[in-house]
Amino acid sequence: MPGLTNLGWPAPYAEGSALPWLEPLLVALPMAIAVVDSEGILGVRNEAMIATAGPAAMPGVPAASLFVPEDRAHVAEAVAMVVSGRAMGTEVRAALSSRPDEKREVSIAAMPPGLGIAAMIGMRDIREQLKLEAQVAAATRMQAVGQLAGGIAHDFNNILTAVLALTDQLLDNHPRGDPEHDSLDQIRANGTRAAALVAQLLAFARQQPQRQRLLELVPLVEGLQPLLRQLTGKGVQLEIGGGPLRHAVLADPGQIEQVIVNLAVNARDAMGGAGLLGIRLRDVPAADVPRLGHRIMPREDHVAIEVSDTGSGISPSIAGKIFEPFFTTKPMGEGTGLGLSTVYGIVKQSNGYIFAEPNPDGGTVFCVYLPAVARPEASLAAQVAAPAMEQAAVSLAGRRLLLVEDEPAVRAVLAKGLTRLGLDVATASDATEALAWLESGAAVDVVLSDVMMPGIDGVELSKRARRLRPGLPVLLMSGFAEPPLHKAADAQGVGFISKPFAMADLMAAMGAALSSAG
Repeated sequence: MPGLTNLGWPAPYAEGSALPWLEPLLVALPMAIAVVDSEGILGVRNEAMIATAGPAAMPGVPAASLFVPEDRAHVAEAVAMVVSGRAMGTEVRAALSSRPDEKREVSIAAMPPGLGIAAMIGMRDIREQLKLEAQVAAATRMQAVGQLAGGIAHDFNNILTAVLALTDQLLDNHPRGDPEHDSLDQIRANGTRAAALVAQLLAFARQQPQRQRLLELVPLVEGLQPLLRQLTGKGVQLEIGGGPLRHAVLADPGQIEQVIVNLAVNARDAMGGAGLLGIRLRDVPAADVPRLGHRIMPREDHVAIEVSDTGSGISPSIAGKIFEPFFTTKPMGEGTGLGLSTVYGIVKQSNGYIFAEPNPDGGTVFCVYLPAVARPEASLAAQVAAPAMEQAAVSLAGRRLLLVEDEPAVRAVLAKGLTRLGLDVATASDATEALAWLESGAAVDVVLSDVMMPGIDGVELSKRARRLRPGLPVLLMSGFAEPPLHKAADAQGVGFISKPFAMADLMAAMGAALSSAG
């Protein structure tokens, strides 16, 4: 910290001697502080003043020069009034040149004579405010990008549904050995890759279908160990610690596994395939949240998943971009830049928070905080390992299906494919047309409907359809859907399948819907 040097003040305080008690005092004060001489020239200032006023707050410049031109005369007059002894102190409202859109209270207080200091200038320390503003700005930017990504993903999923369904039909006509089979197989493989990319965009946009449940993280992470060791390779030492935890979380187990796997693979790449990968679980009581330094986190109990590496770390110049879609530091062709953005979207959709921090041992620590949920008395371990409900085999041949889809291309391809598989298919372009069909008394065994449609959405359609036909099986499909729609569908016991899908998966889902309806 610079002393009161070369300012023409009394000799005992020149050449760096600068009042030995002054600098420690300024550092300890929770304000942005600087001292001025009788001419209003800046001397010693603390770190808070540098952060608040910017690099212009240098010793030897007039205090008034820190402010916007229109406020300088007002500040200079207030400083002159105090240093001349006409007032012991005063306050003015002025905007700093470093933050011209924000007026702030500037306090000026006279100092006792004989110290070589005429006055002291103080302002509120805005370092915490700057940190919060940066976090809010980053969250706002990510939300805007997420909305764009979700809209793009919806349209792409409709296109891919038609492409993959039509490819499946052509593959049936050109079995293995046919000259066209390999080309069609490549089309399908590329379509599947595109679908995987769209799924990652949906995860980032927080519009990926979720099946949340009470979840124990310790057995989940322990169960991932074999996969993590295989993915990270022999050069990476894996250490898993923490627990037992006092709390569970409410999350989709498959997606939390995806978060951990993506972070582990990212850590492996950051270490060049050799180093220490640590995964640690811990409870974060509400009282400890303020000490984390993340102002956007609510003060409530959380469970933390920390994934650390001993790699090269993250440069400050890119730290604010690492969660954005398609941002990558890898060479062309070695990554899509969707790994961390997928992690970000899943964590936010699970009502959690994620931050990247420097690892004290070198490298980076990714900290995921999920809201804690009280653990029920019964163990949840069985839920983690519980297999998916087995779908009873139900014959669909000859069943009457009402297909509701507003995209003509998707509707035509699905109707053709389902007809080829033995179903009797009737189509409707929206929910209004579908309800009119049901009201007419026509026979329908199962309804397959898109979720996002103009006017009445698929969830509302299923509700009205079941009023007209109690117990009618309904299966919803969508390229994406807002979380409230998924929750409403779950509450009704309505099945759901994500676009794009293979025809075999669609048939299995419809069989499950018919089976559950009895």
